[in-house]
Amino acid sequence: MASETTVQRHTDTRPAQANRVADYLEKHPDSTGKEIDMACDVGCMSKVLSDMPSMGYGIGKGWRNVACAGGNRTRDVRTYSLTHRPSTQPDLFRTA
Repeated sequence: MASETTVQRHTDTRPAQANRVADYLEKHPDSTGKEIDMACDVGCMSKVLSDMPSMGYGIGKGWRNVACAGGNRTRDVRTYSLTHRPSTQPDLFRTA
C-alpha cells in the first residue's frame, strides 16, 4: 500500500504578486513582460500588470526595439515601469 502524503499548497495572493512586480520594476525600469515574468514568477504576468492600477500602483508603458530572426530584423516590444506605489490615506475620522 502506498503511503499518502499531503502537500500543502502555497497561496500567492494578487497583492503579494503586485508587490513583487513593483519591487522588480523599481530596480529594473523599462522591463519587458518576459523579463518581469522570469524574475517575479507571478503566473499570469499580464493579469497582474492589468490589476496593479486598481490597487493604486502607477504603471508606465513604453517600447523597446529588439533584434529578432537571428539579428536580421527588429521588432518593438512593450516595456513597463513603475511610476508610483499606493499611498496610504490618513484616518480623517479618528475615534478617541
